[in-house]
Amino acid sequence: MRHPRLIVTTIVILILGMWGTIAGPGWSPDPYLNQIIPATSDTSIGSSVQTTPPHTYDVKKEVVSIETASGEVLNATLRTPVGRDGDGPAVVFMHGTGTYLHTAFSQHATLLASSGITTLVGDKPLDRYSTTARDYADLADAYREQWQWLTQVEGINPNQVGVYGESEGAFVAPIVAAAEPDVAFVVLVSSPVLPIRHQGALAADTYLRQLGVPEQLLQAIPRLIGGELPGGFDYIDFDVSPYQQQMNQPVLIMYGTGDYSMPVIQGANQIIDDLAVNGNTNYTLRYYKDADHGLKVLERGSRTLSSDAGRDLSRWILGLPATASADPHIAGAQPVQNFTAERPGTPRWYASGTAAVAILVLGLVLTLGGFLSGLIGQITVRKAPLLDLKGTARPLVAAGVSVVAAWAAFLWYLISIAELALSYQRDALIVRGGWFACQIIALIAAGMVVRLGFAWWRARPLTGFPHVVLVTSIIGLTTLLAALAYWNVYPSLLTALT
Repeated sequence: MRHPRLIVTTIVILILGMWGTIAGPGWSPDPYLNQIIPATSDTSIGSSVQTTPPHTYDVKKEVVSIETASGEVLNATLRTPVGRDGDGPAVVFMHGTGTYLHTAFSQHATLLASSGITTLVGDKPLDRYSTTARDYADLADAYREQWQWLTQVEGINPNQVGVYGESEGAFVAPIVAAAEPDVAFVVLVSSPVLPIRHQGALAADTYLRQLGVPEQLLQAIPRLIGGELPGGFDYIDFDVSPYQQQMNQPVLIMYGTGDYSMPVIQGANQIIDDLAVNGNTNYTLRYYKDADHGLKVLERGSRTLSSDAGRDLSRWILGLPATASADPHIAGAQPVQNFTAERPGTPRWYASGTAAVAILVLGLVLTLGGFLSGLIGQITVRKAPLLDLKGTARPLVAAGVSVVAAWAAFLWYLISIAELALSYQRDALIVRGGWFACQIIALIAAGMVVRLGFAWWRARPLTGFPHVVLVTSIIGLTTLLAALAYWNVYPSLLTALT
């Protein structure tokens, strides 16, 4: 047989490509059909009630300390309008994932205070919050204490104190509102609504399609977030709907059409449906053209709070209860959501949770052990190798280097794609060229492992420790290749045929 190593390499690559396709799960989200058409592009809040616009009052800012029932002392920034007559409304801000200090929401809180609304931005109680474990009910208890503290501040009408939840904070705000009927109103900004696992899959899909990544990379979405995650992360399946269904307060829902991470239509529909369960029709939904996750737009080279969003937010709060049911309920720029945010498929046991990590670690350990043995096998003392691998030392080193290089290239590509997506940038050289480079390096790695297999076959009979080194190394290298193929790095005939 001519060129047997080339033939075997081709067969191995085809098997790896097929494995990547059938190892599953696949990704093919359904189109989202229940679209929302705003009544008008004008986001202004209706009703004939007269309210003071932003920048009417000077703002007094002070940092206060609030002690929670658990004994934790939180710093909070209190902003009050200077010279406002009588007691007025107030609002407590609740952080999303990216913020946790009382210095956050500076633009939002200052603007509201300048229109006559007292604002409180407290530190997120981190004793209830970590990367791997988040109990939203416990977190809500701490924010509820901030709300209760604010109702007792001089100059505030305790019957007009509401809550403002942004992003992940929009999970917490409904819990507080459901537990505390005296909460006057609820503002939900850029709310995920759906469990993070569903919302995250949609966000990844949207970002990757906008970047123009190869179709194979889209299949990584369910494989990455569809299964058990090592270390916890149970909160990614948290469902806020039962709490939203208990809310009887007026609700203001705000999204930016430039926010590609949220289910801006499906989420809004879910909130409206949940409120209807309790007979609550006092909702107002607004979409702001090109505004991002924090309702900010690009002005003069920097991101700043949309003036329309700030105006509408302050008027809606100040105009309550008249503005709670004012027409139109839905207004603003036309939102877009092409696909349904849904739970991704669940990976099989070998690619989920600790099993996936254990398999990767095992493959890496065996590979590194073989690599080091290969290096030792090339050292001679008195013209004799320290470890006689019968001519397989160099192929062993080459295979180890190439497989690790293939994994390094793939991880670099994923990080680069994530950075592009999160910064709303595009780079065809990285997106397409980087993927091509990953595939080339992966093909070379497969060829090097086949070369090692042939070298091992020619070196027969190997016994003792050298034999153990080669067999375990080949097992480790094959494990890493199979794990890499799982992410669809190798071309697949099955994909091409479909």
